[in-house]
Amino acid sequence: MDVTENMISDFDYQLLDTGHFKKLERFGPYVFVRPAPQVIWPPNLPIEEWKRADGEFRHHKGKSTGGGEWTFHNPVPGEGWPVRFRNLVFTVKPTPFGHMGLFPEQAQNWDWITDRIEKMNNNKPNILNIFGYTGAGTLAAASAGASVTHLDASKASVTWARQNLESSGLGDRPVRWIVDDVVKFLKREHRRGRVYDGLILDPPSFGRGPKGEVWKIETQMAELLTLCKNILPRSPQFIVLTTHSPGVSALTLKNMIIKFLVDVDAGTFQAGDMSIHDTGSGLHMPNGFYARFTTHH
Repeated sequence: MDVTENMISDFDYQLLDTGHFKKLERFGPYVFVRPAPQVIWPPNLPIEEWKRADGEFRHHKGKSTGGGEWTFHNPVPGEGWPVRFRNLVFTVKPTPFGHMGLFPEQAQNWDWITDRIEKMNNNKPNILNIFGYTGAGTLAAASAGASVTHLDASKASVTWARQNLESSGLGDRPVRWIVDDVVKFLKREHRRGRVYDGLILDPPSFGRGPKGEVWKIETQMAELLTLCKNILPRSPQFIVLTTHSPGVSALTLKNMIIKFLVDVDAGTFQAGDMSIHDTGSGLHMPNGFYARFTTHH
């Protein structure tokens, strides 16, 4: 499934144009320019369209990731505003790292998660969402009837995710909110004998736990997936593994699922680029990678 034109009518988000290492995006009523280092082609829309943006984020000079600063040309609500995706409602707002609290390229995975859970025989499958951030994957799973454990090291992100659940009218759904270091949490769950039917996993390239624990995807992914294996059945219902790390490809993610989590013949695999349809040019802007597994039974 791709993030194409048919999704736009159900999403208060639109990628208006891309070019010169930047993207022009609409989140609800507001338009922003943000960095996109993978965009090595020229823009499609005239420069005047780009200049109408309500704000622009630029990384600090000489840096392509991490902090930077926003320049706002029009007033933007600091507390955020709602953006709708199908039956879900998310609050978005500009963050100090240039994020908006929502990654639109994941929309194809939200739909896939919802579809998988709706097709499962188990009425309330137990799903674990690791590095759950502001909860889009959690909301997608909960809306389809799953019982979800949402794990993130950031208390602010978990609070944001809980608010998104409430604003989507899903406040009564069975969601367990955990603020913890992922390694410590997985070891504890294994000791308790807890097993999950499905896994949503979106590790950052780099991050810190609640007590300053350092996470680096290249050095710690193997340990993480080894621990994940302990809390999954032999053939879980589904696994979604995504990343925005340039050094980790879709095929690498698929290989890691096979090496660490499931047998190669246990089910069906899909892998590819996450992308967003650029309505200005008709292109699809690549933005990270995904690998997905579905059990045979």
